[in-house]
Amino acid sequence: MQLIIEKYGEIGVGNYPDFLQFPDTEGQQFYIKNGELYGKPSAKIKNGEFNNAEWLEENNISPDANISLLEIKTLTGFGVVGSYVTPIAQKMIIYEFQQDMSNYLNSGSIRFGIDTPIASFTLSLENPIDKETEIEGNVAINEKASLLSPGAKVVFKFSAGDDFEEIYLGSYYIDRSQYNILSEKASVDGRNLIGKALKDQTLNMNNYTGYKEITTIINDMLRNANLDIDQYEVENNLEKRRFEFEPNKEVLGSLEEIFKSMVNWKMEETHEGEIIVGSPSYGLFPQRGIYNFYRNKDIFSRQIDRDDQGSYRKVCVHDGKWNIEVYENVSVFSGWNLQSNKTLFVKISDGTSLSNAQAIALEVANRLENVGKIESFNGPLRPQLLVGDEATIIDNDGTTTLGLITEIAHSFGKDGFYTSFTVDSGGRLGKGRLGDYINMISKSGTTGSIGYEDII
Repeated sequence: MQLIIEKYGEIGVGNYPDFLQFPDTEGQQFYIKNGELYGKPSAKIKNGEFNNAEWLEENNISPDANISLLEIKTLTGFGVVGSYVTPIAQKMIIYEFQQDMSNYLNSGSIRFGIDTPIASFTLSLENPIDKETEIEGNVAINEKASLLSPGAKVVFKFSAGDDFEEIYLGSYYIDRSQYNILSEKASVDGRNLIGKALKDQTLNMNNYTGYKEITTIINDMLRNANLDIDQYEVENNLEKRRFEFEPNKEVLGSLEEIFKSMVNWKMEETHEGEIIVGSPSYGLFPQRGIYNFYRNKDIFSRQIDRDDQGSYRKVCVHDGKWNIEVYENVSVFSGWNLQSNKTLFVKISDGTSLSNAQAIALEVANRLENVGKIESFNGPLRPQLLVGDEATIIDNDGTTTLGLITEIAHSFGKDGFYTSFTVDSGGRLGKGRLGDYINMISKSGTTGSIGYEDII
């Protein structure tokens, strides 16, 4: 038998090359260079034909140094197994292919909230016995096996047709799956990596950090939570701190305590499944924007809740001894008949200058003008929306700024694809919500935090 190569080209340069073609019509070349393992993927191609494949940048995926004798094999219906050799060991490689469950989707939803970095999902799936697959029994869950066991990873992608780029809606991990014997239905729910890895795990013996740089402390915590280095990025900061927590303290709760010492640090998980930690100016955070919604076109329904419980006619900024006491009037929504002396008191640190107190009072008063209206919307799927985006609505009367998007729920399935979101009238892009601003003021007197001039 003679093997004739019709097409050939140079993909990469290295030793022990091997190649995999994935079920979703993508390929990846693997090879060893300078003792480390590299992968070079292709862009998505049509019909599995690599004649004119576009090869992307190579990535260093090496788990060890001084690697040699790489070999990988594909197991039909499962994934990849292989091995490589280091100077002290021979190691095994196991990679399980993603299973495309979109054909069995009945309904699902993904939820995000501005007050928590934890996102969650629910799924309802058809679970038939499909004789065309290699799975014995029901395709998703059966008595002997399950693709949806607790801890399994679920990736959501959205695309409108073959020519549209896939948009990630997040990577999640299953908490619970449910299947009734002899039923062809299954249900699943779970959370993102922050919820699964950081909320559920405790510090145990890693509860004392020592006096170190903040970046080092956070990196240590994430690594002790068994996250891989490519699953998180932490902003570099030279400030040093020391923390000691109870051993039963959750990793997530410990990180949130550390963020308080930095005033404005936060943690967020991208739709691609990477955890980002740092200040709001850290460039790796997904950037927020302004989204326009057209009345009677982008919005199917709109509900407005008006509540004057959080609305005020005056604001008073004062220090602890009342040596500083500054008042500002608040302009409220037209037609709202609030009592004239309903006042919000905001305490600032002793030693704050009068001019800074006046500037803070004016800023709080301006933000209070918009507090008291919460709006809920339902419309076509908008996978690009992020909590913290600003929403505006456009109609025949022009453009109206509504506020910050604080909750998002994407719903999808046989009944269609929709996005529901909630808007807080008291928030503005780049400034957050009023409560966020007041919290920042109250923390600004702590050691190592930003000063009032930075707040203003």
